Amino acid sequence: MLSLIWLAVVLSIGSIGLLYWLIRRSAATAVASLFYLVPAVTAVMAYVLFGERLDGIAISGMVACAAAVFLVNRRA
Repeated sequence: MLSLIWLAVVLSIGSIGLLYWLIRRSAATAVASLFYLVPAVTAVMAYVLFGERLDGIAISGMVACAAAVFLVNRRA
């Protein structure tokens, strides 16, 4: 039951609330670019929490995505 509450309240309502808050504070394109970091963050969380393996290709992909998001969001 607690896991269902976590999924319904925190992950659903909390994530949408955070998305709207970020859009109000900055440009929608900057916020949308952060979605490219979701797979990398998920992989790192799986590595830390569950002992999943990260190979060189995965790490280089994470670095490439993070660099691209940084370039998009940097101030010119």
